[in-house]
Amino acid sequence: MGSFARSGNALNVLIMAGVLAVGSVTLLALRWRLNALSFGDEEARSLGVDVRRCRLLVIGASTLMTAVSVCFCGVIGWVGLVIPHIVRLATGPDYRSLIPACLLTDACFMLAVDDVARVLVPGELPVGVLTALVGAPLFVYMLARNQRRAY
Repeated sequence: MGSFARSGNALNVLIMAGVLAVGSVTLLALRWRLNALSFGDEEARSLGVDVRRCRLLVIGASTLMTAVSVCFCGVIGWVGLVIPHIVRLATGPDYRSLIPACLLTDACFMLAVDDVARVLVPGELPVGVLTALVGAPLFVYMLARNQRRAY
């Protein structure tokens, strides 16, 4: 269910920070290309984006960041699924503002959930339990709302 208990080691924090910095900088550098890709492959190519290379870089950076996070903290569900959609509602679809806002909002959300988990139980409550309690109802709400819009 995920926990921050093993991530407190200074070496682990340095490894995670380095890998997350490389992945974040890569995604931030590609943000205008991601905007072009949202219009489709042909439009992105006409704007000068190497679609295949851009996709490989985005997938590689995202996979690297996910792998190091799961390696040290375990699986913490719903954060990467629900929070970006909420942030997109607040900031809009422009990746120039969406990526930094998601990075900041996800980090703040995880800090808040970890604080609540440490206050609720004297032992260790997996953070994934609380994120599921928050994320699952929000996800169902967003699905229901989009379902109503489709008809």
